[in-house]
Amino acid sequence: MLRHLRLILALPMALAILSAARSQEQTPIPTLVAPTLAPQEAAANPIEGPPQESAVADIINSGVFRVGALYNEPPYSQLTLQGDLRGFDIDLLRLIAETWESEIEFIQVTRENALDQLRHGRAHTVASAFVHYRHLDDQLEFSQSYLLGPQEMMVRADSPYQSPSELTGQPVGYVIGTRSETALSLWSARQGASVNPQFFLNLDRAFAALARGAIEGLVAERQDLLLVAADYADRVRTLDEALLLEPRAFAIKKRDIALRQLISHSIQLLAREGRLQKLYQDYFPQAEQSIDAITLWAGIGEAISPSQYAGALRHPSRYMIDELRRSGIVRVGGITDEGQSPSVSQAQLDALNLALVHELGRRWAVSVELVSSSGDEALGLLTSGEVDIVAGLTPDWRLATSIDFSAPYLLHGDRLMAPANSPIRGFNDLRGRIIGLIIGDEGARDRAQAWADSINASVRFFQTREGDAALQLLDFNNANAIYADSLLLASHLQASPNALRLTDRWYSRSYIAFGLPYNDLDFRLLVNYTIQELARDGTLERLSGALILGDELPDFEITPGAASHAGINLAGA
Repeated sequence: MLRHLRLILALPMALAILSAARSQEQTPIPTLVAPTLAPQEAAANPIEGPPQESAVADIINSGVFRVGALYNEPPYSQLTLQGDLRGFDIDLLRLIAETWESEIEFIQVTRENALDQLRHGRAHTVASAFVHYRHLDDQLEFSQSYLLGPQEMMVRADSPYQSPSELTGQPVGYVIGTRSETALSLWSARQGASVNPQFFLNLDRAFAALARGAIEGLVAERQDLLLVAADYADRVRTLDEALLLEPRAFAIKKRDIALRQLISHSIQLLAREGRLQKLYQDYFPQAEQSIDAITLWAGIGEAISPSQYAGALRHPSRYMIDELRRSGIVRVGGITDEGQSPSVSQAQLDALNLALVHELGRRWAVSVELVSSSGDEALGLLTSGEVDIVAGLTPDWRLATSIDFSAPYLLHGDRLMAPANSPIRGFNDLRGRIIGLIIGDEGARDRAQAWADSINASVRFFQTREGDAALQLLDFNNANAIYADSLLLASHLQASPNALRLTDRWYSRSYIAFGLPYNDLDFRLLVNYTIQELARDGTLERLSGALILGDELPDFEITPGAASHAGINLAGA
């Protein structure tokens, strides 16, 4: 998930008149290739069953990764004047194929035929033609998102408005049949704010209306707004608050978990190595961006090959949403029995997990059945079908061929805790000083030593029990700072908020998520969208209160769409 990336999207004028709910079209720009046909949501196909073989098998057998791409979607995929195919998506996919040591073949698709190209195996994945909205989940599956594009509002430079909500009742323009129409509709529904929408056939006409005062605001993706206003930059401005952030991901055939995991794993490897960040800088040099917003799982490894995901494509013997409707019960593992937690931090995490699964059950209108288990035992129960969900797991690629993982619901990682009046801001200030370590925080000494070595700093270490960490800093002066996982520091910071503080830097980032049955896509989406709704309405922050140290919630990516899935209302009310 990336913060406020500024993207450039454009589509042919011929698409302009389709309704937004059925469209993935954008503002037209000149193109040297045949225009991409208007996006159409394909009718549901009840006859088509899940794939019996992953596209990974064909990639291995042929040595070729076939990618469907639009040829007129800058800056993502565009045929240049020189006849070269280039763009952010194109370069990212080339890096992925290079990582696999596979050849890559690009196939021109349109929004009208892209879905069929996937269904019939002519393309293994599709780039640029789809942005991940919830209504597309009936037809497609998506990789991990690799960036977010903001739909924003432009106003005149002298406008009094500072946020979209201030334009309630005012005339606001959009291009009919584009995702901007959808963004405005979803924003209005979420905010309960009703503007006076005015549609236009193209962005040039809409911008002219804004310039002459016929409308007070104009909604489009930010880079489209900047492009159309390039010659009048001093006369307009965009509001800081985005109406919607659109997740960009690669589309694949539904329920092909092996290919989804292979592509997502590769995106994370490229992010960890810094090559994805380099692409951002090449294509969006002026954009605000944070590579930390991409969730990195444990166990990424040093190399990725399609052979890691080879083998028969397995499907569940039962699908959980059907099972929830039949039994009215969700069975949960991974939560320690009340009173049995070995430490304060584990007790707090168990309390969060317990509250969270009960909130899931409430929103799904099912009862929660706790199956006492932890660690490998809980994983075994999940793979054998004896529990439906396991709480409190770290997403790990080493488990990705046996279970699935939800989106994360808690962020934690290595931090430095120091007295509030201490001058210590990082390892530079710990030269020749003592770093406290918490007994049981496995590997913390090696990680702290590595950071010290990276700046040639000599440090000493002192070990303490978790419950005594604050005393060592404040009363006994046995350490100048404590280096530990933030979960181990939370209770001390809450108990002494005026005496202790964290330094700004994260020295590592880890995530906590739910373990889920392998390849049960609809259940994974149900869990993910419920987590998103919990984040959106503030419930997750309230439940996580004991473990949040300012910014420890993940930077949640919200997939645009209704607050429901598979007919289940996910809203809190």
